[in-house]
Amino acid sequence: MNILYDHQIFIDQIYGGPSRYFFNLIREIENKENIKVCAPLHVNKYLSQLPKTLVFGQNIDFLKLDILLPYRIQKIVKENIINNVNLYYLNKSINNFKPNIIHKTYFDSYKTNLPVVLTVYDLIHEKFHDLYKKDSNFRPKKEAIERANEIICISKNTLNDLNHYYDLKDKKVSVIHLASDLKENSFKTSKQQIYSKNNFLLYVGKRSLYKNFKNFVNAYSCSDKLKKDFKIYCFGGGKFTKDEIQIFKDLKIDDKIIHLEGDDNDLIYLYKNARALIYPSKYEGFGLPVLEAMSFNCPVICSNTSSLPEVCEDAAAYFNPLSIDSINNKIIETVYSDNKIQELKLLGSKRIKLFSWENCANKTTKIYNRLI
Repeated sequence: MNILYDHQIFIDQIYGGPSRYFFNLIREIENKENIKVCAPLHVNKYLSQLPKTLVFGQNIDFLKLDILLPYRIQKIVKENIINNVNLYYLNKSINNFKPNIIHKTYFDSYKTNLPVVLTVYDLIHEKFHDLYKKDSNFRPKKEAIERANEIICISKNTLNDLNHYYDLKDKKVSVIHLASDLKENSFKTSKQQIYSKNNFLLYVGKRSLYKNFKNFVNAYSCSDKLKKDFKIYCFGGGKFTKDEIQIFKDLKIDDKIIHLEGDDNDLIYLYKNARALIYPSKYEGFGLPVLEAMSFNCPVICSNTSSLPEVCEDAAAYFNPLSIDSINNKIIETVYSDNKIQELKLLGSKRIKLFSWENCANKTTKIYNRLI
């Protein structure tokens, strides 16, 4: 069976959840099926970790378009030049590789006579429409969903949302969960000595909009005891903005919140040493950091909304993300109870065993086989 993965997500993401999903999926399937990734011009770093025989394309991140060009010009270059080049070579790859299946990596609605599988990660743009009014993705996404022969949703919650916002008619849709791929090595960085000096609560990833970071820091600032006993370490998501720094100053916690960047090994160290991961997002299609935390024995305290209860079940302590009091109370109730912390660690270690990339790949391959 010949499976072709297209270019879309690999020109949009240097790193990121969807591109990492495809990287892990391809890595699991590559020895079982004949695979080609057609990404003629891309910026993604994960592709360099795949065998060169699987990937057709050139990484152009060295051009630093995101730094040298304003966002509006970047968009024009991507849509009118890079995308046309990628589509041209996609058609050539289809003719040469002769795939049985195309697995689209995002929502470009280009037409093909071949069977198409489409993965839907979340319905963030639909649920938070007011925040994404200028997004041009809505129509292509609708067309891509309509044209797909089979759709994969990464959670039951995403499937429910997809049914709510789109008319799926008799379309075949499957739920296939993700997994964590964080792996530890023996190398330690000098940063880790700095990390270990404080008791800390861990926050991972982006902080804007629906991620609800502001409610979390407001909840933290309400407790003198939390401020005395724990700092907040924020890993990834970019440096603090001027607005964020001003909020910290207004709340008098600017000396309590630290931003950190690093590699997977640094993140693993933080998971293993944090008192808990705090994940206050209002909406997730899946919520991979909660699985990563469980993988390294880190208790999870998170929102009781969207996909998070589905992913965590009883292996997390939950709060209402819209209520600062609820966030504050649940954090205090959990982090000051050694019994609760140990219980969450035990439940998390059991829960994580139900998620694997091998399982994800096997279920995806069954979908491919159905379409041949």
